[in-house]
Amino acid sequence: MPSARAARAARSSLSQSVSSRLSLAIIAGEFPPGTRISEPALSSRLGVSRAPIREALVELQLRGLVTFDATGHTRIPVFTAEDIDEIYNVRLMIDPFAAALAARHAGVDELAALEANLVATKSAKTLADVSRLDAEFHDLIMRAAGNRRLLSCWSMLRDQIALWLAQMQRRRDAMKSSTRKDTVDAHRRLLAAIRSGDPKKASREATRHVTGWIELMPAVTADGAPGT
Repeated sequence: MPSARAARAARSSLSQSVSSRLSLAIIAGEFPPGTRISEPALSSRLGVSRAPIREALVELQLRGLVTFDATGHTRIPVFTAEDIDEIYNVRLMIDPFAAALAARHAGVDELAALEANLVATKSAKTLADVSRLDAEFHDLIMRAAGNRRLLSCWSMLRDQIALWLAQMQRRRDAMKSSTRKDTVDAHRRLLAAIRSGDPKKASREATRHVTGWIELMPAVTADGAPGT
């Protein structure tokens, strides 16, 4: 029989697998904002018992991908106008700083990884893939910046930013169905600025990148739905 330690390790591994699968599904929009998540339904969908489901949901709550309402039910967050503004402003602070540091420190391998991400984004088949690769592009910049504490700050907010980004892109794509091309073009300019080795240029381009596309978004009402 497996030892208690081995059993705990196996359960932890299963919980992490469930967490990973659920986080990808949530960010991809398979569960719309405000949706109530049923543990039995997830157990049936994923083919696992409810224990690892429950553990995964607790982790996802800490990462900002689900919330527990007053009755204890699990729901997908609905970003309010205030949430969107807060996340947007955090990005305005850290993205330009990260790009400036990446311009100083990015090596051949980091630049190659960013280029490979662009190639993958250009051939992405779905908007969900574009959103996933978009978030990963910024992961790579944060790592290329070479600042451990900056990366730690990014990691704490990363999933909320990825969810915010995916929701914004879905709304934007409903208005203007060129999100993939626009993302590739914007990332191409940002990569060129980082590759130039000029921190000020990279910072300016990162600021332009964050501010540029969100201005095309519709207004957001208090319940997080697109406004008019």
